[in-house]
Order: sequence, then structure tokens, then C-alpha cells
Amino acid sequence: MTSRPNSSAAARPTLLARAALLSTLASCALAACSSKPDPQEQARAANQARAEAISRGAAVGGATYLVHRAKGPINADGILDEASWSAAAVAGPLVRSMDGQPATAHTEARLLWDDENLYVGFLSEDANISTPFFKDDEQLYTSNVVEIFINPSGDLKRYAEIELNPANALFDATFTGRRQGMNLAWSSGAKHGVHLDGTLNDARDIDRGWSAELAIPFANLPGMPKPRPQVGDEWRFNLYRLRQGPGQPGEGQAFRAPMIGDFHNVDRFGTFRFVE
Repeated sequence: MTSRPNSSAAARPTLLARAALLSTLASCALAACSSKPDPQEQARAANQARAEAISRGAAVGGATYLVHRAKGPINADGILDEASWSAAAVAGPLVRSMDGQPATAHTEARLLWDDENLYVGFLSEDANISTPFFKDDEQLYTSNVVEIFINPSGDLKRYAEIELNPANALFDATFTGRRQGMNLAWSSGAKHGVHLDGTLNDARDIDRGWSAELAIPFANLPGMPKPRPQVGDEWRFNLYRLRQGPGQPGEGQAFRAPMIGDFHNVDRFGTFRFVE
């Protein structure tokens, strides 16, 4: 299922509350404020949060990320309130994609799995949540979006690109090589949802951020070496966030920085391992 963006604090826990529950945002938590955040202060907070996350064993940069098996059902509604998410390892904070330095807004991800799906959750700090796109398979990659690139075989050729934006619009495609053989007709079959801790496309207020959740069926992924992964299997991947468009700083973020202006730099993909 998919869920529509919802900014009602009464209806949903705030992003700040969920971040506190997951114990990850530290001093870079998405606190309410009365004015636009100062970029230098955000960078300092992001750097401190990164250091604290590393001290807690978070996977950053070249470290192999451990994908734990979910201990119960995961509802991909964008809220990340299942107990398994709080036990999942942290991927991040994401860094600037061009130079690997701390980003101006905190973004982190978590991954889980079961026999049928790979689950991906993002928490993204955003003082002005915005997007011009509301339909699937539009050019989401030109705006404000979170992304995962997945290479199950590890050959750094056959990979999937899956994106989700704050309006819960999905983009997915497969490739047979770095930016080669793009198949836009492919469907990941992912269930997905987002939750907004703020308002969409309204610059008059200060937002806290948004979260996104994906349930990606193994059966639909390209280059699968077997029908489903087993404990100990390793895949190549990367996680990204783009902050482009009106009200955004034009920043790219990555789990493992490609160090050039191309998220398809497969040689810089990280590695994750399936564990219990």
C-alpha cells in the first residue's frame, strides 16, 4: 500500500518524536525553530551527529552495512514505528556527494529484510519540504528526493534505481551498465509511503522534515543470483538524497560519496550484508 503525505501532528507522531525513539539524530534533531536555520550551524550539528553516530556503530562511508532481518511485519507507510526499525543499524548520516564532507541537513537511512522484501527507511531533515512532482516516473531526480541504488549480483552492472519524493511519487528504472541500457518500463513493485512533519510546498512556515519507507520485492530486482537472499549474502548499493528545486540548496548527499556529479558511479557503491 501507499500512504498520502500527512502533516497532522495529532494524527501522526512527529518526525522529531520518531527520531528520538530511534536514538539517532542527536544534536542535529529536527527541532522546531522560529527562523530559517543557519547553514553554518546546521553543518556543525551535522558533523557532530555524524561523529556520534559513528561512535554508536553506525555504518558510514566504506563500512559494510549489516541488514538485519525484521522481527515482525513492516507496514510501508512512511512512519517507521515498528520495533524492528529501532533495532536496525543506521546508515549515515549521509554526506555531501561531491566531497564526502558533512551535509547541510541531516539524512539517515535504515534497511531491513524478510523472505520477500528489502525494506528501506529514510529520515530527512528539511526546513522547507517541497516538490513540483506528484506522479510516478516523473523526473523526480531533478528535485527533492531520496534514492537507493541496488546491485544484487555485485557485478556493478545490473542495478536498480528507486526514488521516492515528499509527495509519495515513485521513480524506478533498471540498468545493464553504468548509465547503460536504462529500462523505464520496469516496475519495482515497491510498496511505499511518506510522512511529512511540516507542510508541502509552503515556504511561509518552518518544517522539521519528512520520512520515507519502501518495501521492495526481491522477485522484481534485476540480476538476482538466487530467488531470495540468505544470511551472509552481500550486495552492492548506495543511498542518496537530492535537495534541488525552489527553496532547496542544490545539494546531493550519499551514503558512500561518488566524489563526482554522478550517482551512477558504480565503482563507489558500498556493500551490505544480510544478517539475522
